[in-house]
Amino acid sequence: MQFTSLVAAASVASFVAALPASHYLWPMPSSVTDKNAVQAIKSWSDPTASCSGLNIDAFINSYKAKTGKDLPRSDAAPGPNPTQVYVPNPPTCSPVAPKYKRDYSQPLDFQIKCDVKTKLSKAAELAGVDESYSLEVTATGATITASTDIGAKYAIQSLSQLITKDGHVVLASIKDAPTYPFRGFMLDTARNFFTVDDIKRVIDGLAATKMNVFHWHIYDSQSFPIKWDAYPQLDAVKFKNDDGSLKQYSKEDVKDVVSYAFARGVRVIPEFELPGHNAVFAAIDAKLVASNNHSPWDCSSGIPYCNAMPANTSIGDNSGPTVWWGRHYCNQPPCGQLDIANNLDAAADLVDQLVGEVGGWFEDPVIHVGHDEINPRVYGVVKDTDDHPSHRAFDKVMPAFEKKLVAILAKHNKQMAAWDEVAWDNVPSYNTSHPKYDANAVSYNSVELIPKDTIVTVWDQFYLGSELYEKIAANGFTNIIASHNNYWYFDCSPGVKWCTQAFEQGARDKSGEYILYPNHTWHNWTTVYNYDPKDGLSKTAASAIKGGLGALWSETIKRHNLDRFVFPRAGALGERLWSNIKKDANTEARLNRFRQSLVNEHKIASADLEFLGREKTVYRTEWCDFNLDTPAQKTVEWGFPGQPVKSGNGSDFEGNGYVSIPNDYCKIAGTYKTNAFTYTSPEAIAYDF
Repeated sequence: MQFTSLVAAASVASFVAALPASHYLWPMPSSVTDKNAVQAIKSWSDPTASCSGLNIDAFINSYKAKTGKDLPRSDAAPGPNPTQVYVPNPPTCSPVAPKYKRDYSQPLDFQIKCDVKTKLSKAAELAGVDESYSLEVTATGATITASTDIGAKYAIQSLSQLITKDGHVVLASIKDAPTYPFRGFMLDTARNFFTVDDIKRVIDGLAATKMNVFHWHIYDSQSFPIKWDAYPQLDAVKFKNDDGSLKQYSKEDVKDVVSYAFARGVRVIPEFELPGHNAVFAAIDAKLVASNNHSPWDCSSGIPYCNAMPANTSIGDNSGPTVWWGRHYCNQPPCGQLDIANNLDAAADLVDQLVGEVGGWFEDPVIHVGHDEINPRVYGVVKDTDDHPSHRAFDKVMPAFEKKLVAILAKHNKQMAAWDEVAWDNVPSYNTSHPKYDANAVSYNSVELIPKDTIVTVWDQFYLGSELYEKIAANGFTNIIASHNNYWYFDCSPGVKWCTQAFEQGARDKSGEYILYPNHTWHNWTTVYNYDPKDGLSKTAASAIKGGLGALWSETIKRHNLDRFVFPRAGALGERLWSNIKKDANTEARLNRFRQSLVNEHKIASADLEFLGREKTVYRTEWCDFNLDTPAQKTVEWGFPGQPVKSGNGSDFEGNGYVSIPNDYCKIAGTYKTNAFTYTSPEAIAYDF
């Protein structure tokens, strides 16, 4: 591109209308002192190489993105220039009223100095690292002071944001540190596959908003996209490209992602889902998995049992209560759980090998072991005719497995993390005011078997809400990570309606071949931003919350819409977890400028702030591409997005609760080709200021 054709003629010495320094920064630092001036710059320097290895490219790329010009280094032979599409300045001013400031108009060499005490040498050191920094920006340059290189890299990010759209640097003093030590985002690569480049792009955006954990939900019942040489049989449960090659991550790919994230201060924590969501392990040995490919997946073996249920009581249309999924065998196809009831030793041996071998590719000391949505029905401890499992249903199953799992993690020097069900003992399924209140909800009975430093990721807050934090903290757990599905589940949208709140829901459309919810919305950026998990908590529970996690389950996500489902909402979450401040009159303008930097400086195809998650159709897991009409995808549920309007026998659906003829969960996947969806680099957009 010819940059010269896009640059508006202007004198670098012109008087500049600049906003307060705080308007340029995202997430908001702990302390910002505005110096009421900007400085024109012509080059940069680091005479003592004090900032070597600290991602100075972020500063250089930001300057070029905003001006269309290279920023040369004055004290050394220039290396390869960073590539970046130039963004023309917009014709109008920022929506925020500008504050005129004195302009240091003579362009100067901008000298950057870094005083860093400790530089990390490996990714394992990121856990608990000091991320604080101070940044002093004057007319002659910037001085960065930090205990670690991670803090220094964050300072350079903030410095890059202080470059105005016309290439001046806003002068300020900043002191900064995060509110929470754990600021994470989860991506599910099992239900739909995302390339290493896709993952790196997400990590770029997380690092830009100072989020420090990439939670990698790497496998699930739909696929095992890991090249594990010990078990080539697992190739049978991998998705494929059009040329027949396998969609998978090699050991080298994983290490590449870990290294890439480490360079940006981001931990990579793998999730090895156990023992639920484990249908893939049947490819190794069918005896390892219970209820593999159970059909229909959301009902007991005998359809009459489903028919006998009162409508809107056990399955329902997400408008009535669900009692432990009614008669579900899993929450989506294909069913299958690690058979810890009948083949415990073999199952534990496989887990030991998985943690020891594949877990070793990840340097982080933490492994997340799933534990969500484990269903006792598959182990034969609940009768098909029993719609309500006993509180003690897992007594003969889970404790023995948990003991072995804890020993395995200790053997391999890994700290346990798990979803909140692992800490559910004595937690009722509903609050006392709910018509289906049950003081003896099903629990795993594992609370006294797992370490109290287990990282408990809290997602399932349908009825208890913040009370669940209190219950888990009361059970002695001190590392709680908030991931409330009503606020921080990023897949909740018109394509996934179970976790949309009442104000986000719209009418059902049955006019076409498939049921759609065109007026549904998702958790928009303000919903994400405004949720403070500590609101109303006791001191004990509040002190136990160590951070938060945004989660993107990928049932309805393909490569072409990944970026817009993550950003800019991950940015909103990033400021909540770093700054923990309330939304004000300037928040939206600041977030929008941050979004512009994601597009221009990181090539992230971010949504705009008004986008509400409405896609042209409903996408399914990639597993459906190969199982359009198999028994395992049959469903008796009614009313979810993307379901055929007509039931399995071609008739209209009956009532709200269920259908008597199993229907097709996957049929809509035949209307598109997953492999046709690819990432498209976004066009450059103008900066507001």
